[in-house]
Amino acid sequence: MVEFLRSSVGIIHKNHAESITTFIKESVDEELKEKPSQKKRITLCVEGNISVGKSTFLQRIANETLELRDLVEIVPEPVDKWQNVGPDHFNILDAFYAEPERYAYTFQNYVFVTRVMQERESSGGVKPLRLMERSIFSDRMVSVRAVHEAKWMNEMEISIYDSWFDPVVSSLPGLIPDGFIYLKASPDTCHKRMMLRKRTEEGGVSLDYLQGLHEKHESWLFLV
Repeated sequence: MVEFLRSSVGIIHKNHAESITTFIKESVDEELKEKPSQKKRITLCVEGNISVGKSTFLQRIANETLELRDLVEIVPEPVDKWQNVGPDHFNILDAFYAEPERYAYTFQNYVFVTRVMQERESSGGVKPLRLMERSIFSDRMVSVRAVHEAKWMNEMEISIYDSWFDPVVSSLPGLIPDGFIYLKASPDTCHKRMMLRKRTEEGGVSLDYLQGLHEKHESWLFLV
């Protein structure tokens, strides 16, 4: 798995790849040692910038990492739900990127709703470790802060978002993960990867925007 993280995900430093591998393996081993009555499923959220390699990382664990795939449930980001909303199949992800001033608040609210749906859909799994792509916390500390800073979400909207966030999360403890795995790459590398994957909705995402997301991840996870 260490070599996969370095060659496919793009993690440069071997010790970083080793620490991720060790953390995942130890989390699973600890769960398997516990008595059935004491078992608590571990949930880890994989975080990182757009196109850093989160989906690839999770897909490879699911399909190619023999020592983990039978112990880990993979929960990808619910992009399909964002691309197909309601009876008219509205693509709110595309609408957000096309008109961020109009759709930033609506999109972030719907993202939260889909994460709640996703948590409920995957909460009954039997595998001891659940790996989820992103979390409500990166939504709040990275994405929402970025759109507010860009003035796509006004003061009233961010105040409303913040006012309901904590009470809702407190009532839904399953949304709170046991830990985070942070995949880190330079904004320039992420931008190049984004251009290569050619997701239609991301066509207008700039390098400056990725730089801002990178800085917010660093500030949030490392309290810089």
